[in-house]
Amino acid sequence: MSVKYLYLLAVAAVLGCASAGPNSGSSPNGVSGKSANYLPFDEIASAHADANTVYDAVARLRPNWLAPHGVTSGTASSTTEYATVFVDGQLYGDLNTLRSLEAYHVADIRYYDITQAGAKYGIRGGSSGVIDVRTK
Repeated sequence: MSVKYLYLLAVAAVLGCASAGPNSGSSPNGVSGKSANYLPFDEIASAHADANTVYDAVARLRPNWLAPHGVTSGTASSTTEYATVFVDGQLYGDLNTLRSLEAYHVADIRYYDITQAGAKYGIRGGSSGVIDVRTK
């Protein structure tokens, strides 16, 4: 077999085994189906979550977002083991602030772990992740 045919065979094998990528078959925002880190309004409405507030919806549909995820430091008073809340990209507060947001005003909600939150929000992302609420 010549080198030319081996090269073509290798290229065909690589292309055949290649992943379709993270956005393949997904919605325009890059999320497909039910995701552990994404909660669209459609899912809140279709689940009949009886959720008046965003806190109620998250507690019913993604309760692990409300669990402690980080390590509390005794030296820095601003660190917490619970996620920080952002609304439309702006720091909003702690988890209790989700109780003041009405669920039907939400377009979608995302959870970012500590690494993702640090990359997106920097030090404002806190030490335990971020719950990012986008309103309609």
